[in-house]
Amino acid sequence: MISNANEAIIIRKAELQDEGAIEILMSTYYHDIDGVSIDDVLVAVSGNRIVGAVCLEVGKIPEIHSIAVHPDHREKGIGSLLIEDLVSGLDDDFIFTRTTSPVFFEKAGFVRLDDSEKKELWDDCADCNRFNNCKQSVLRLDIRNKIR
Repeated sequence: MISNANEAIIIRKAELQDEGAIEILMSTYYHDIDGVSIDDVLVAVSGNRIVGAVCLEVGKIPEIHSIAVHPDHREKGIGSLLIEDLVSGLDDDFIFTRTTSPVFFEKAGFVRLDDSEKKELWDDCADCNRFNNCKQSVLRLDIRNKIR
């Protein structure tokens, strides 16, 4: 939990009744969570309002599928808290993400990889006819040495 002068933020696992609020929050940034299980989502709550969410997708690799913080709550460390909590529950050595906002992830300790690695990590990138014009960066966080 974090707090500032006006609010306390609680990070918790999402519940089924949170799904609508999560979808609205994600749509603010044109993210969709189709195919993501509610069991793989963490939310940041202020009062009784969901102000942030992060979605994990585990396929061939663990991936941050989507992350969003309500515009009124940005720059308060909520996104970093969501990532820290998500990573603390993983047994993997690495977690990856594809994003058009690499600076946020770099601030959280992720390292940018060469774009060619997208084709090795994600089948949809390998088969994409827009790969050469892709705006997404691929990043990896080494979580082996994180204290659990």
